[in-house]
This record gives sequence, structure tokens and C-alpha cells, in this order.
Amino acid sequence: MASELVTNAYLHSSGAYSLRLRDAGPSRVRLSVWDTDPHVPAPFHRSAEAPAELADRGRGLYLVTLYAESWGAYPMRGGLPGQGGKLLWVECAATEEKEKEKKEEDGTGAVPGDRRTGRA
Repeated sequence: MASELVTNAYLHSSGAYSLRLRDAGPSRVRLSVWDTDPHVPAPFHRSAEAPAELADRGRGLYLVTLYAESWGAYPMRGGLPGQGGKLLWVECAATEEKEKEKKEEDGTGAVPGDRRTGRA
């Protein structure tokens, strides 16, 4: 998702852009990309639609909406020159399977049927 949003900022804005990752709660992360272009692309301002099967473009942001738990955008107005534009963000959460794997790896909890413990 980061690659898609940063690539779009690079391709579709003429100025600076930046990526930010931050904690968004237990087992959640928020990824945001700011760029100088004020245009908010679909699907960030409306629901996502699948691109045409043979389309050359349009799959990336659609895939972001399929894999992100939530997403949004807002224009950045005012401030210092070069600090306008927009901010696109997505939030992702760890799946139950990933949480179980993490617990197994760090030893904080065994899962029934765990090969290491032999428990069923």
C-alpha cells in the first residue's frame, strides 16, 4: 500500500511528497502520504469501483481499498507555500492469524495444536 500511494504522489504531483507511518491502536498502523496536488483521487472521495478487465491503469488504488480496513483523504489548505495539497491515509490491522503467529514467535502464548508444545 505504501508503494502504491507514494508512487501515485510521485507520478501525479509536481512538488514534494512524504510518507508517514504511525501507530493507530492495538495491532493497527496508519499510513499517510502527503503531496502538493490538491486533487483527491477516486476512490478516496467516493466508493471504489473495480477497473475494467483490460484497463492499463486504475488497479492500484482499487487494491488499496480492498486490503485497507479504512481509508480517507482531506485537502491541506493554507499554511506556508508548498504545504497545501492533500493527505491520503489508510489504516491496516493485523489479522487473527498474524496475531497468533506473533504470539508463537515471541513465546507469549501457545495456540492449540502448536507443534512446539505438542498440545492438541
